Amino acid sequence: MELNKKEIELVKILHNNNGKFISGENISDTLGVSRTAVWKYIKNLRKKGYIIESVPRRGYHLVEVPDKITVTEVLAGLKTNLIGKEVRVFSSIDSTNNKARELAKGGASGGTIVIAEEQTGGKGRLGRKWYSPPYTGLWFSVIVRPHLPSNRAPFLTIITSLVVKKAINKLGIEVLIKWPNDILIRGKKVCGILSEIMATPDVINTAIIGIGINVNQDSFPSKIPLATSLKQVCGHNVNRIELLQDILMEFENYYNRLKDGCYRDLVTEWKNSMDILGKEVDIVAGNEIISGKVVSISRRGELVLIDPDGNKHLFWAGDVTLRQKD
Repeated sequence: MELNKKEIELVKILHNNNGKFISGENISDTLGVSRTAVWKYIKNLRKKGYIIESVPRRGYHLVEVPDKITVTEVLAGLKTNLIGKEVRVFSSIDSTNNKARELAKGGASGGTIVIAEEQTGGKGRLGRKWYSPPYTGLWFSVIVRPHLPSNRAPFLTIITSLVVKKAINKLGIEVLIKWPNDILIRGKKVCGILSEIMATPDVINTAIIGIGINVNQDSFPSKIPLATSLKQVCGHNVNRIELLQDILMEFENYYNRLKDGCYRDLVTEWKNSMDILGKEVDIVAGNEIISGKVVSISRRGELVLIDPDGNKHLFWAGDVTLRQKD
């Protein structure tokens, strides 16, 4: 659904008018075209899925946009300075993280966003596949060039999980963060985060942060029973573009806090967003399974566990499952 230059400008004019009517004369003056040309652009936009109301002597206003993610729609309401500096949208690719890495190696600037309507090889942690059907979810990656100390790498996942939690909370949906990178609703996974770091031993030069959110799926394959979508929870479709814009704007806020060195505050907020503290768990780390009680999250973001023998273990990452009570 490609728009020409004038159609893109017209969409921006309608967006910026915040749902109010704007006259055809004002539009034609702004675009520098005739009223007849304005009407032609309106007709073309309607064919492409835009619902635009027209009333004699009042003009036009934008009622609804098509449920397809386009660069035009993402940028039309995005109020950021860095994140979304460049937006790339693909109808179907193997993985947004793969494409983002390719672009980053080619010199793409920090703040570039890679979005796919469908991923054929979406990636989760530990090489797992991420179910990414077309036109239902948000599958995207953010390229950042933070130049942070390498030991601060976990904070990129920390801020991303806080950002997604905050954006979903605004929909009236309560979520919890499952350490270290999953977002849960009522015990089921609605979002996964996969951060891939390009760093020297001392400095994080580039990071690719992949985010997959189940938005408007009605159901899931039987092989992934512990998944849910925002639609399944709230009972109606969620506007994917508005949610994406909200996430990107929140991401910029949290990314700036990270760059400013607000590590302690970020860890405290992250820890308060979990329900794992005080729980008995099993953690798969490498080839080991370690059991014990989660007693804290360290100021560096590590999970702190005490095993039955009283030994303390620190984990940067791992698969965590709650132990069933006997």
